[in-house]
Amino acid sequence: MNTREKIIQALEAAKGEYVSGESLAEKFGLSRNAIWKGINELKKDGYPIESVRNKGYMLPGDSDMISKAGIALCLGDELRSRSLSGMIDNLYVYDELDSTNIQARRELLLDDFDIVHKTVIIAKTQSLGRGHRGTHFDSPDGGIYLSMILDPAKLHRPGSVTGDVADIVTTVLEELYGIRVVKKKDNSLYTDREKICGILTEAVSDLETGVYSSFIVGVGIRADALGKASESKPSRNRVIASLMMGFAKM
Repeated sequence: MNTREKIIQALEAAKGEYVSGESLAEKFGLSRNAIWKGINELKKDGYPIESVRNKGYMLPGDSDMISKAGIALCLGDELRSRSLSGMIDNLYVYDELDSTNIQARRELLLDDFDIVHKTVIIAKTQSLGRGHRGTHFDSPDGGIYLSMILDPAKLHRPGSVTGDVADIVTTVLEELYGIRVVKKKDNSLYTDREKICGILTEAVSDLETGVYSSFIVGVGIRADALGKASESKPSRNRVIASLMMGFAKM
């Protein structure tokens, strides 16, 4: 982890309580100035970190910023699992993308980083989120928008990947939000009559053989609709960590 991720994880672990700059510096073997710079960078990125002289820094208990460090913290002891430790190593969080599915396809074509089975790409917002039949999927800040790159040869049931992902998302949302989720024929998820999640799977094939080389599964969860349906409000890091635990079993 870099300095920013280390600071985020420490503040997430102590959420609602102040952590001194001195203790952070000592814990990570950094200077107080390096901690101060890291805190200021995080504030510029939107983290609602409170700073009080002689107390230190605090991430409010109701803050809900998605971060790789926060997701890893929610996974806790589960990271001992080889499959989950591999997934967290190949987890990428962006502030904004046109579309996580487009980014996944872009990375597969450009191979800018080590693309492996179950690489996960997350965006806090999307400008060109897509749904079925080319429809626009509204993706404002506050939702969960992710795509996972899958190798068909490594899946237990490659022919039912979209349905399997829909079942995993259903289980997580029902358990964490305490709601009843209904899965439609297109694998969209609803509570009552309101759509809470869309799932879009795209296949990438080899031009010469026509064989599918990768699947890209996009998941968009609408936080506004979930807020109407449930009084429970788990952190988005917690929801993503729970989804990853389900994905690891695919």
